Amino acid sequence: MTSLNAVSGVTPREGALLKVVWSDGLEGYADLHPWPELGDAPLSEQLADLRKGRMSLMVEQSIWLARRDASARKDNKNVMDLGTKIKNNFVISDLTQLKPGTLDEIRKEGFDTVKVKVGRDLAKEAEALTHLAACPLYIRLDFNGLGNWQVFEKFMSSIPRSVRALIEYVEDPFPFDLASWSDARKLVKIAADNQAEKIPWESLKRSPCDVLIIKPAKLDVDKSVELCKKWNMKAAVTSYMDHPLGVVHAVSVAMELKKLHGDMILESGCLTHRLYQMDSFAAQMSSQGPYLLKVKGTGVGFDKLLKGLTWQPVKLQ
Repeated sequence: MTSLNAVSGVTPREGALLKVVWSDGLEGYADLHPWPELGDAPLSEQLADLRKGRMSLMVEQSIWLARRDASARKDNKNVMDLGTKIKNNFVISDLTQLKPGTLDEIRKEGFDTVKVKVGRDLAKEAEALTHLAACPLYIRLDFNGLGNWQVFEKFMSSIPRSVRALIEYVEDPFPFDLASWSDARKLVKIAADNQAEKIPWESLKRSPCDVLIIKPAKLDVDKSVELCKKWNMKAAVTSYMDHPLGVVHAVSVAMELKKLHGDMILESGCLTHRLYQMDSFAAQMSSQGPYLLKVKGTGVGFDKLLKGLTWQPVKLQ
């Protein structure tokens, strides 16, 4: 396993699949895969709290997603039949390892946009970005809140104008600071991802960013949409680099939001299951270029796999 970004390490992630049964008889599935490196409470802590009757926001979101799955299963529908078809960006976790010809292949597959995770070696990454100008793909850069305004300004200044013109937005260029983010927006459009929780939305007079990244695995989707409407922001739905269940849930939310809100919803970033080693769940997933295809079954799919698992009850203390 290699590091997926400049923040994560190479150790395996701990996660859990959840089966939620409601008093009305509905059953639904979701996953819970926190990133302690990004500030999430570890899985053991979240499950311990759940046993004590306390739910983290991630657990709340998992249950919310499981309910969506349960409702679709009750109606014998697949969650990906409930929205509008939506493209996903291609993820490049290490730009400096990009092989010749890869970008042309990505474009031929139908992708319009690549998301590039940066922060390992900004000098080398800035140099590697120059190759993207030769292949007309829009670029999303993800800094994961690393560095500072000075580092970011130097990095952006080192990129040719031909490349800067292709940048759709930059996620979390550095830790949120209203003045510095305002300066950064003069160079490029800024998207708030993990830094969004540090933004004092209620006390602001204008939006500090252009795009809000909505991760259904850890963000209240309805509240996020209302923020976008209030501040006239665009939104991009992404998975949390989690289990295939989480990926399908994220895509289905993106498709539903696209159907409801149209151009406010940008291309998604939910093809992250391909960044991990293949397992029995991922083996049932397939894509057609930038589109994730629905998994056979009801709800999020995976019916036989889910029914074949041994489930351990979460007993309240």
